[in-house]
Amino acid sequence: MLETLADIAYIAGDMKYFSGDSRADINCYISWATEFEKLNAKTNWDEVDYILAIEAFASAKIKMQEIINDF
Repeated sequence: MLETLADIAYIAGDMKYFSGDSRADINCYISWATEFEKLNAKTNWDEVDYILAIEAFASAKIKMQEIINDF
């Protein structure tokens, strides 16, 4: 899970995502990493590109969180 968490944090930084509360952001990243790991527990990473999968997942989560934060 640590690799997933690090990748999500990296992607968020690359997308310049910051809610204004770093502790809340970290909690989101941990939750998202846990969710990603559960959703992909049986994924064969020899057949699926991990980088593309984590980028798509994290980008979608960040965009959703930005919408929520705007309300």
